[in-house]
Amino acid sequence: MICELCGAEVPRTKNVAIESTVLSVCASCAKFGDEVMTPVVRRTSMPPVIAQRLEARSRRLTPRDVYAQGGEEELADDFSARIRRAREERGWKQADLGAKINEKVSVIAKLESSTITPGDALVRKLERELGIRLKERVQPIAAKKQSASAALTLGDLVKMQGESR
Repeated sequence: MICELCGAEVPRTKNVAIESTVLSVCASCAKFGDEVMTPVVRRTSMPPVIAQRLEARSRRLTPRDVYAQGGEEELADDFSARIRRAREERGWKQADLGAKINEKVSVIAKLESSTITPGDALVRKLERELGIRLKERVQPIAAKKQSASAALTLGDLVKMQGESR
């Protein structure tokens, strides 16, 4: 057995309370505390909080295959129509929606007219408040990489234009 105070390898240890902590120590280290007669109860499993944190950490640190997810989410082309339609279905004015998501009326107007595109934070606020999806999962298009010898030249472009006429 190993003394938990000095680290010495000893045949037998004693349970001693040293500053409110119960340790298994050798006979020479036992003088630093008071001997405790009750055996030390050791946990065989870790507390659930620690287990949850370790599991979350392992999920966070494992590498993800971005190609296996089947595409990524992008803003829908008709996001402005979706916003306007959902707002009108609820009978809200642009000012009402702006007040609910803490944005200016001019931002809502520009979104509905497609003058601006919303950032991720604004998309999340709109989706939550209106109960709609503004992002769609799109499949990546596999493009063949051309070799250096098959590079497109200006002459090739002129030939392609001549063929299309």
